[in-house]
Amino acid sequence: MSWLTDMRLTDLDESQLLEANCVRCLHTWLQSPTHLLIKVDHRDVYLDEVATHLACPRPGCRHVGVRLALVRNDDTSGFVGGMP
Repeated sequence: MSWLTDMRLTDLDESQLLEANCVRCLHTWLQSPTHLLIKVDHRDVYLDEVATHLACPRPGCRHVGVRLALVRNDDTSGFVGGMP
């Protein structure tokens, strides 16, 4: 089990992006969850299902099957505070 089998596409926030990497031609592109929700048949699709059925947009490749990675754009620094 990985995070792809545990997380649904509807669990992602609109501000988060998915980085897709084609297995065959290694083309990399960014995909938003809302654009993927438009493409899928039902809303309760898991991310591993999206990775196995997503096609590469590069002309001439169109291979089905990608690697997905979650791109985090929010601040990940911890609170640094205290008394001087």
